[in-house]
Amino acid sequence: MKSRLPRMVVVAALVTAAVVIGHLLPGLNATEIDHEIRNALHVIGFALVAAVIFESLRMTAVKAALITLVLVATLGALAEFTQKFGGKEIDLQDLYRDIAGAMIYLCARTMWIWTNTKRRSPAVHFFARLASIVLGILLIVPLGYWISVNAKIAAQIPTILDFDGRWDSYLYEPIDAEVSLVESDLDADEYSGSSAELLLLRRSWSGLRIAPVVSDWSSYEFLTMRAAIVGGYDSKVVVHISDGEHPGYRIQHLVGARDVGTQSSLIRFPLRGVVDIAGRPDLDPANITAVYIIGKSKRKGKDKSGETRMFLDDIRLE
Repeated sequence: MKSRLPRMVVVAALVTAAVVIGHLLPGLNATEIDHEIRNALHVIGFALVAAVIFESLRMTAVKAALITLVLVATLGALAEFTQKFGGKEIDLQDLYRDIAGAMIYLCARTMWIWTNTKRRSPAVHFFARLASIVLGILLIVPLGYWISVNAKIAAQIPTILDFDGRWDSYLYEPIDAEVSLVESDLDADEYSGSSAELLLLRRSWSGLRIAPVVSDWSSYEFLTMRAAIVGGYDSKVVVHISDGEHPGYRIQHLVGARDVGTQSSLIRFPLRGVVDIAGRPDLDPANITAVYIIGKSKRKGKDKSGETRMFLDDIRLE
């Protein structure tokens, strides 16, 4: 036991340092997809931590699994607490993911060991091994899923959002609006498919927030989209963009406003000139984290009854 003690101490120290440093490093979270990738990494990372601790213990599998689970929970709690030193908030959901990852690994490993310790019937042996393999796969499937989503959407650049892909709902969220997808009636082939119909619920700040997967816009000059506004008060589409350093609405950079009609038309917003605006912090064009597309401006002297609906499609960079 004494010969193993130094190794166990070194392993524990290295694992603790790795976990704590990992929680202090800047996270992803530029988009909802990145957020889910980070969540999956919590599960997988602490499964690996559990594996290191479990395989270092020389005792029965059940006892080693229980001790490992206690140590992982302690490490996870310590890591979440140290996040405050890095300016991050404690997230108990992350701790639950840490423990879940450890439990999945421990269940898979102990089940595998259980089939080796005593002679089992072929059927029991087969299903126990199968369950162990399935649990192991569960650790990597979420990460593989979200990485594939990220890669698929990133490959569409310069298209930011076209509402046709099955992953679109992870990239946008309504702002005081109700969003539904409708089939586009445009004749041009490149604009066929689905478009977004937004029922705007407020006059001043209502529309769509987009979190682009590709955040480096430094080599592009225009943000373009198909848009139309029907009914109600609104007759303009206004765009704000924001980077990771300045997420608040009041310091987002106004790209501009464009009048739109009731028929869908292509509109272009120039990106030049929004990086350095007097009285506002400089915007980093290589780190765009959010785009806000809103309907704005009263229709003076026109019919103000009824609902305002904004149609958007094919939002891309040029």
